[in-house]
Amino acid sequence: MLYNIAKTLVRIFMHIVFRVKVVNKELFPKEGPVIVSINHTSYWDVPLVAAFMPRKLHYMAKRSLFDIPILGSFMKWVGAFPVSRDKGDIGAIKTALSVLKNNNVVAIFPEGRRVLKGMKHSAKPGVALIAQKSHAPILPVAIGGKFRLFSKITLTVGEPIYVEKPNEESFSTDELKEISSNLVNTILTMAGEL
Repeated sequence: MLYNIAKTLVRIFMHIVFRVKVVNKELFPKEGPVIVSINHTSYWDVPLVAAFMPRKLHYMAKRSLFDIPILGSFMKWVGAFPVSRDKGDIGAIKTALSVLKNNNVVAIFPEGRRVLKGMKHSAKPGVALIAQKSHAPILPVAIGGKFRLFSKITLTVGEPIYVEKPNEESFSTDELKEISSNLVNTILTMAGEL
């Protein structure tokens, strides 16, 4: 209940400060496991998407954030879990799969970091790997606009993407990278960046 109160307060604040508009919210699955995949340009992205999506998001977040007093405890309270970004983090993948197995929602930034204007976009294969192993759909969510006072931010929800092969064959690492790269391009197109 406390989580829902906090979510409502953040949503009201975001509406006032950034005039948020949500497009295609009805595409968000009402139940079952879902992997929400988001473009990441600002520290505002995390509370914004958490506040406006209809279900609780369990963010995969960089491990160093959990070492910061108060912030680390808060992140655990809201359901976030750590990932080491420099290498394939098997523990983080297992945690994500466990969250999805319990029919919850995992939120992942497919590029694994904030990508500021002028930086090169590059996807990591993790989101596609987790989708393949969990059979959960990837739901692209695009953040469009700039976080300026009283600017307009648009959150666009895309069609779910399923990462499956016939006969439950596995994808190669290169195929997973290509799926993740195509996903990033889809999100950036939705955000008006491509």
